[in-house]
Amino acid sequence: MISTDEADIRARSRRAGTPQTLVVIASGLLLIACSSSATDSAIKPSEPASALTSAGVPAPTTAATTTSIPKVFAPGTFDPTDRSLEQRVSSAGLSGGTIRIVAADGTVIHEHGVGDASSSTPLSVASSTKWLTAATLMTFVDQGVIGLDENISRWLPEFGGSDPPIRLRQLLDQTSGVRDNSCQDDGTALATCVQTLASSPREFPAGSRFSYGNAPFLVVARLIEVLGGADFVTVVRQRLAEPLGMAGPTWPGSPAAPNPAFGAQMTVDDYGKFLDMILHLGVANGTRVLASDAVRPIITDQVSTYDKSGDFSVGITKIPRYGLGCWPDVKDGSGTTTVVSGNGGKGFYPWVDFTTQTWGIVGVQDERGAQFAVPASQEVEVQARTTVSQ
Repeated sequence: MISTDEADIRARSRRAGTPQTLVVIASGLLLIACSSSATDSAIKPSEPASALTSAGVPAPTTAATTTSIPKVFAPGTFDPTDRSLEQRVSSAGLSGGTIRIVAADGTVIHEHGVGDASSSTPLSVASSTKWLTAATLMTFVDQGVIGLDENISRWLPEFGGSDPPIRLRQLLDQTSGVRDNSCQDDGTALATCVQTLASSPREFPAGSRFSYGNAPFLVVARLIEVLGGADFVTVVRQRLAEPLGMAGPTWPGSPAAPNPAFGAQMTVDDYGKFLDMILHLGVANGTRVLASDAVRPIITDQVSTYDKSGDFSVGITKIPRYGLGCWPDVKDGSGTTTVVSGNGGKGFYPWVDFTTQTWGIVGVQDERGAQFAVPASQEVEVQARTTVSQ
């Protein structure tokens, strides 16, 4: 571990604008018409689904720039957040950690690094991978190639014997009953592992329960391969990483055996580009990557009618809500998602706050287990976004 005294730490905390940290935050609240129903019926279309280019990738469209007003944070405002991160790194015996908070206009509100970690350090993002996989699949939903409530056996005939049939939405919201299997961990080729999952007993009948797991996202990834006509990593690159301007991510085991549930390795810099797109409901750098009506179901609680009280992962996150590959951390009184995250079991904690029009990431590599790593990073995240909201 590289030691850093307090003066050095403060010097590395980059604040945009003046020493008083001039921060620009988009005016007004972004009202997200969320619904707890499976069809997201409260959402009204605002844009048509993206057209297909000759390469089968959503055709980009431009979007208007949001008018913004300045907000000034006094010097030392984020000192408690920095101390929380430093304590989180120290108590877990990590070599470093970092946090970045960014406004809707791209202004870096606050950034702080500890030890040998920075926004350009490659990290294993663990289950934060699921959010990326879900968004990639949603590019096909956006185009009308597949529907969220269609039987997946149309594209994956190995699931033709499923009774009841498995719907795409059920894979993405952890209600499919597809059971975790050792093939998802041992380097088995994705297509082969999905064949094993299809022929294995279900944990429960599709649509009858919620149970957080990894195997359903291997099936999602195989669907992405079939629909995209290429290996999973190539399709993710074409449909998500390149449109967002990501340098990565990297996928150990690719092209045959990447892990689309928890295997991506990437930097805070790159993951932040994805969060910025979510914050802007599908727009990145003035270009539309996903229609807003394809983003809204991702961040909407899809499982409000299910009992989550006994689920192991819900017990860790203390978030009894799940969208499509991500966790709606906070909802307001009307059921609208105001904060959503894609937290990973090694402590990588990315979030979007629609109320303050900001996104942020706690970037650490914590190998102690999800039951320790996630709550520790969540504490830093809560401290950070509470500070931004004041």
